[in-house]
Amino acid sequence: MNLKDLESIQNLIDNEIKESQILDYKKQLTKNPEIAKDVSSFANNNGGKIIYGVDEKDGLPNSINWIDSKGVKEKIECVILDHIQPDIKGFNIYSIENPEKHSQAIFVVDIPESSDAPHMANHRYYIRRNFKSEYMEDYEVKDAIFKKGLKESLDFEMNNNIELCSSSLKFLEEIYRYKPEQRKPIILIPFYSDAWKSITNSGLLFVLKENAQKLVEIYSLIHAINYLIDCQKHGLEIVNTPIQISKPDIGTYLPAILREKIAMLQGLLIKNQNP
Repeated sequence: MNLKDLESIQNLIDNEIKESQILDYKKQLTKNPEIAKDVSSFANNNGGKIIYGVDEKDGLPNSINWIDSKGVKEKIECVILDHIQPDIKGFNIYSIENPEKHSQAIFVVDIPESSDAPHMANHRYYIRRNFKSEYMEDYEVKDAIFKKGLKESLDFEMNNNIELCSSSLKFLEEIYRYKPEQRKPIILIPFYSDAWKSITNSGLLFVLKENAQKLVEIYSLIHAINYLIDCQKHGLEIVNTPIQISKPDIGTYLPAILREKIAMLQGLLIKNQNP
């Protein structure tokens, strides 16, 4: 929903776009505790927009109510920064000026869904429910904290796997300095997957939203690599055709397969870092 000009605001009114989980109308700028409550409730849910300067009745916008714009943006920003913990990242505040009176404007606060939720305002946690900002239930707070912990653990695991890719590839490159008959069995460190297993076992894969499919691809490759590493560790002969001395990238030598797959994994991890 792009609300960057007066026409877009008027369209909301003309088309009777009702308040929702991601949209809220305010006739005027509310008091500090109310601003903090409303902004935090959006961040704790799916994000959304609060429009200050549009009157509504029963959730339907009916008219523009211009607000004196002096110091308003700064006030909203200060309330968000000073009265909500932890800080909400990525929010945006902008104004739409009254073309007939430049000292007046409508103010839009664009709030993203926060990966740092739950956010507390006025010593309470709020969530957008039934088109209103309401207290979060105890189970909702605990669930949000659990999801946050899972995401942080996954980010940490992904970063560790990126480092492990680099060290593993460096080690595998050393092998190609030796002739096939001189190479000794190697043992690689398996890639980390505990955080991913926790997420899938918890049934909360949906918290990753659009990143889920990318992560399924990454961890499917990790499982394949770890299987090969495990086979290597236990001396299982999956493949035994010696790699050619003159063409070290050709053959079915197991470390060559691992090198190819780990390089592929490294590319995917870097591309999707911090999902």
